[in-house]
Amino acid sequence: MNKRIASILLVFIMLLSVVACGQDEKGGYFHSQAMEEIDFTEPPITITYMTIGDKPTNGRTEEAIERLNKILVKRLNAKLDIFYVGWNDYLKNYDRTLASEDIHVDLVGTGTDWLDAWPNIINGNFMPLSEEMLRKYCGITYTNVTKAQWEEGSYEGQIYLIPENEYTQWTNHGFVYRKDLAKEAGLSEVASWEDLDVYFKNVIYHHPDMIPWDTDGSNGIATLGYLMSAKRYVPIYELTTYGIWGEDLDNKGKIISPYYSGDELIEYAKLMKQWNELGVWRADLSQMGNNEDEFYRGESSVVQHHTQNYYTIIEPTMNISIPEVQLGFYWFGRESGTLMRVSNFHGAMAVSARSEHPERALMVYDMIRNDKECYRLLKNGIEGIQYEITKEGMLEKPSGYNESADGIVTDFWWGRRDEFEIPDSSYSWDKYYSLVDSYEHVAIDYPWDGVPFSTPQINAELGPIEEIFDKYIPQLATGQYSGTAEKKVAEFREELMKAGFERITGKIQRIYNSQ
Repeated sequence: MNKRIASILLVFIMLLSVVACGQDEKGGYFHSQAMEEIDFTEPPITITYMTIGDKPTNGRTEEAIERLNKILVKRLNAKLDIFYVGWNDYLKNYDRTLASEDIHVDLVGTGTDWLDAWPNIINGNFMPLSEEMLRKYCGITYTNVTKAQWEEGSYEGQIYLIPENEYTQWTNHGFVYRKDLAKEAGLSEVASWEDLDVYFKNVIYHHPDMIPWDTDGSNGIATLGYLMSAKRYVPIYELTTYGIWGEDLDNKGKIISPYYSGDELIEYAKLMKQWNELGVWRADLSQMGNNEDEFYRGESSVVQHHTQNYYTIIEPTMNISIPEVQLGFYWFGRESGTLMRVSNFHGAMAVSARSEHPERALMVYDMIRNDKECYRLLKNGIEGIQYEITKEGMLEKPSGYNESADGIVTDFWWGRRDEFEIPDSSYSWDKYYSLVDSYEHVAIDYPWDGVPFSTPQINAELGPIEEIFDKYIPQLATGQYSGTAEKKVAEFREELMKAGFERITGKIQRIYNSQ
């Protein structure tokens, strides 16, 4: 068979698959193959979708879901209901909900790097999904996910996770700062931790009523950010939020931890002690306020957050609160060129192991992900109430819109697609595109997708390690410790060693070697 004939046959086969399950020319969804199994004489099946977020109380979300359900009932004889896991202590409650025999959900928003996807797979809380099942009941999505991506969402040869592989986002962290304050400090921009030091000292000297950075050091993000700036360190987020283990891009193949060895953590602890003595944050950390609100009021000089939040929330809000102030963004790892793209499984969808209707759940997911009307109802709400589309094709809020009274909360972060997204006119797109252009020159794909680091044996040993981090990182991150940095870091590392840190590192190395 020559190559031309083979190509023609391949195209013909692909067309047949699209006819069986695909989109029409207007972005609509049809699903002929699996619909033959639906009994439209029976009452509609309710598919419960579980997400992270505080349940709304203004009634607007229910209105949007009601409109969505009219479509789902007509096409799939199904309805969608949302189960919310509130933000307060969300990870513990999320895992507890999935493990409960009394709570039944069908579709579960999850993530390998922040929502314990692998532990929940290992614990039997997610359902394995065969290729035949996905091809039949989730056909458009199945076609748009590569074989390699399906393999990366698999565990012990079975698929568990549907990736969010058609959506571009940047969730790398850094500091949002004020350009007027940077200029006052003699800086054209803030591009390093050394620049931050100059920036904060200027704020303290010239603006004594301002809190340079209102933090208590508890989340560990800035600590990891410093380590990624000091060396080309790429952490494994699946194991812990601290990014305890990872790899040096200049010495690939070896699992390391700059928390456990090297001078970077010591230098960081020294700098944080200097900042504590200068008064970069409050002396009494228990009095910490809401740093973002303080920033918008001109009471604080930075916000520590990620790129997506910077251009979608912080910049637009500042344009309203203090419009004359221009902002910049310093991203962690800039000095070393250490930047990873977001994992395709940062926002993934799974099916609960206790789902009573997994096939219909997959059909509903496939439809809301691939039908433009359903997608926008779930993601954006009702046109004319939650949003309008300008003649330029931009999204804006209708006249008189009030977020507390009119907003919806569906938190659909588990199947977004660039094709159906509407650019928000309030976002700082010029700054975003300029920033992303600089990212593209250095960014690497997330290197750990599909590597099964999160084994039962390793997970069972992480608790004591994380407890040590919970104890020491806030002290190191705020400089509120006695003695020298060398002594405090040595004490930290001694406790890690006693808790079996080197043994766990060896296990992680062996998993890496087996790939």
